[in-house]
Amino acid sequence: MTEINEKEVDVSIEVEAVTDDSCPFPEAEKRFVRRMDRRIMPILSLMYFFSALDRSNIGNAKVAGMNKDIGINDSQYSTAVSIVYATYLPFMLPGVLIMLRFFDNKKRQYLGCMVASWSIVTIFTLFVDSYGSLIACRLLLGLCEASFFSSISVIISNFYFQSELSQRTAYLFAASAFSSAFGGLIGTGITKIQSGKLASWKYIYLIEGLLSFFSSFWIYFGMPNNPEEIVHGEEEAKALAWRSERRHLFIMADGDKKTEALSAIKDVKLYLSTLIQFCGDVLMYGFSTFLPSILQSDLGYDSLKSQYLTVPVYIFAGIIFVVFARISDKTRIRGPMIVGLYTFGVVGYALLLANTSSGVKYFACYLICFCLYLPGMNESWIATNSAPQFKRAVSIGVNQSLGNIAGVISPQVYRKSPKYTLGHAFTLGCIVVAMIAASISSLMLVKRNRENAKVLKSGVDNRGLKRTIGDDAPDFNFVI
Repeated sequence: MTEINEKEVDVSIEVEAVTDDSCPFPEAEKRFVRRMDRRIMPILSLMYFFSALDRSNIGNAKVAGMNKDIGINDSQYSTAVSIVYATYLPFMLPGVLIMLRFFDNKKRQYLGCMVASWSIVTIFTLFVDSYGSLIACRLLLGLCEASFFSSISVIISNFYFQSELSQRTAYLFAASAFSSAFGGLIGTGITKIQSGKLASWKYIYLIEGLLSFFSSFWIYFGMPNNPEEIVHGEEEAKALAWRSERRHLFIMADGDKKTEALSAIKDVKLYLSTLIQFCGDVLMYGFSTFLPSILQSDLGYDSLKSQYLTVPVYIFAGIIFVVFARISDKTRIRGPMIVGLYTFGVVGYALLLANTSSGVKYFACYLICFCLYLPGMNESWIATNSAPQFKRAVSIGVNQSLGNIAGVISPQVYRKSPKYTLGHAFTLGCIVVAMIAASISSLMLVKRNRENAKVLKSGVDNRGLKRTIGDDAPDFNFVI
């Protein structure tokens, strides 16, 4: 049992009572947030657009004839899709920690070089002529992209309020959705190319690789490293100071790094989040990578039609996710929303497994769109509820590293076409597990908020916690 200083309790109550719209300089704060959105989110969204595009374009290349040209079978193709995670996963957390340790004031340069490196790998994939060379390129791609999303998640959490994170993360996943749609459009056009020195599928890697390479200069020279670089005028500086004070627990100076890392690793909410992430990624990676093949093999559409029919699916998924992410930020509700949206996925996969018409199955793809990018909401959930920065970085890194093991699993369960029964059934089971984990996590966080409120009211801390900073502070308010 620990006595809490009465003065500290009063301050905590005052800080918690302040709402995000009660800044003494509301107009200046609005201008500042809008400027942050204009300076940060278009750059990061475009880079994530190319990250998703360059990682998943192998699905479009397959439909455009890559497998036949280099002489690989469906089993080898599935391995090539999975193998990218052999380097992607182990370097994800180290990459984030390297950024914080050596590039804390040079984040844009770090990210810009990362984008340029995977772009070069993408371009050189057009020269693969065997199974071995394809595997080598996929391993290099995973190495170069490994820590990108985790790094930008940490960066975004350092710029925005907790109540603003889900919507900004949604912009990234909307970019991922549009990258899938854009990949479908390119695939549609390239399928019609019947002349030239390069095979049709090689143009996918050439065009997309060049686009992402040239975009890397934007992030290298254009992205601010910290919020102070965005401030214009004295009022905005005061608004930023108010925002920093309002987020004192979230962005406070880190304690001992070892203690913060252990706090993250021992935190139950991290493992529930990782389980949700893994299950959601099984759905996202399986659906995104194999949708053209599903439309072609299971639904019976020809190569051209199976490419362009993916476009409205992904655009719908991106719009849906942005809408619900905004609602999630406004209501400060994550878990119940994740459970509710996954219900659409249950119905969608049940329809894909049923012996229904192609039209019904295509409709099922739109139902799945309601939950396709929920890993983004879950990612913002763990970022929102982890503090200070080093614990948040470790939590995000672990969540992404373990969750992305799904990238290895999903291609293996989607080996057998044309019906892909195992893949659909496995994904359906993962959705149910994610719903259970999200429900448990929300209940646990509601309980912790009640315990924190009791401590603030009584001034006595009998929670039994050795650590009382960051998300273990009694005035930390968890997003449920």
